[in-house]
Amino acid sequence: MEKEKITLPIGGNKALIFEADPANKEEQDFAKLCKDVAATKPQSLQDFFIRLNDLQQKQSTGVGRKKGRKI
Repeated sequence: MEKEKITLPIGGNKALIFEADPANKEEQDFAKLCKDVAATKPQSLQDFFIRLNDLQQKQSTGVGRKKGRKI
């Protein structure tokens, strides 16, 4: 199966290209995160990865927490 090429613009003249397997849910989820970060128009690679890390941290803190009753 052919991988999907996702172009993520960085600044005015750079771009990252991510190749995601359409059958792999983890790769598709990561590609969505990358697209969301690219939509914020980061001006450098460092800025892109800082924003990506922040977004991943926000998602990981909300996932896996169970609300239970306190006794």
